[in-house]
Amino acid sequence: MSAKARELRAQGREVISFAAGEPDFPTPEHILAAASRALHDPANHRYTQNSGLPALREAIAETTRVYSGIEVDPSQVIVTNGAKQAIFDVCAALFDPGDEVLVPAPYWVTYPASIGLAGGTSVPVPSLPETGFKVTAEDLERARTSRTKALILVSPGNPTGAVYSEEELAEIARWANENRIWVISDEIYQRLAYFHPESAPSIAANGADPDRLVLVNGVAKSYAMTGRGVRGDTPPTDTAPIKTP
Repeated sequence: MSAKARELRAQGREVISFAAGEPDFPTPEHILAAASRALHDPANHRYTQNSGLPALREAIAETTRVYSGIEVDPSQVIVTNGAKQAIFDVCAALFDPGDEVLVPAPYWVTYPASIGLAGGTSVPVPSLPETGFKVTAEDLERARTSRTKALILVSPGNPTGAVYSEEELAEIARWANENRIWVISDEIYQRLAYFHPESAPSIAANGADPDRLVLVNGVAKSYAMTGRGVRGDTPPTDTAPIKTP
């Protein structure tokens, strides 16, 4: 769809695209300047740790504390080549054949693929316009079986833009904790929540069990850097070492 939208624009047609999630502003100048300095720094011309530059992991840990409301150690942070890779890495680490993963629908198209490649089964949980395209703990409970291992939660959502409130997140967190369900919280759009002061609420700060919680976030959306795919995830301490050299 993104390619089709570009094709039509090239023909001079006005197109409003609901395909790829991209901001309508350019990358800020101070980021471009910092990127240029980093490219010219010999310290960045060599291999790094598999889990990412230590200074970057420290910065991600601090950003997670500020915007997601949870303390994480830099050793928990894994830097990836995009949120898709982060999601795939988590799926590969957590899921085995037969595991079911609840995915509120509508959802971004690559979630089922990552789950399936890991051997799991994605279970769509429909949401409705009447509920603001959000699911409740009751919806999730109806979809849960003895094989349910995880929930992929996205807030703000893609493609709907739905933002869960703190109360709604706390309800889902209680359900997940009671049923020992992993929560994979995709927060890539966290700072594009236009009706919230700083960022959208995170389930991390609203009762989610940190031992069964993975946060996925990045700078591509909030700083208009979708062509510069560097993201990160913050799994529990006993899961993070899967990518540590």
